[in-house]
Amino acid sequence: MINLVEMQLKKFLTTTLVLIASRVFDIYTTYLFIPDLKGETNPLVSAFHLGWTGTLIVQAVVLVLLIYCLYYYSFKQIEVPDFGETTSLQDFISLFHFGKSGELKKLFYTFPKNKESLLYSTGGIVPQGLVVFSLLVGTSTTFLIVNPVYRNIYHAYDIPVLLYTFSALIMYAFAVKFYKAEMKSRMREASV
Repeated sequence: MINLVEMQLKKFLTTTLVLIASRVFDIYTTYLFIPDLKGETNPLVSAFHLGWTGTLIVQAVVLVLLIYCLYYYSFKQIEVPDFGETTSLQDFISLFHFGKSGELKKLFYTFPKNKESLLYSTGGIVPQGLVVFSLLVGTSTTFLIVNPVYRNIYHAYDIPVLLYTFSALIMYAFAVKFYKAEMKSRMREASV
């Protein structure tokens, strides 16, 4: 019988491998489509003018940091002040990061009081969103390579903006799902 730690390790390793594979897929399809990176929409290239070497270094560093956050999420626990069944999701998120309710807006302009909560929530939200984003972009780039009709649609309808917008909505959905699950599991723990 598999114990809890083995299940967590299996989930961590699986998520890590899927995360790495999805990033490799996105990077590889980008290389096949635009090996010189001219016209690349990735902000590392378009805004910061990084070439392949700089982009790969930044991507590797970010990937390592995300895997660390994922590890933290998989094997650590975050303490949250007591809260009741009538606590709203917004107040729970505020308690989770700042230790008191009514502080949610601070999350958009300052680091949480509970720094560990930032590592934990990043590990619980961002890897999933980045996998979906990488698969969307990699698939879109694959279509750009093999389908001239899609290539015309891509340029005519500004598909990169749609991909980034859709990805932001997906990340938001993963965040809401994460915090709801955390709130529910902590309510369950408190009632036991």
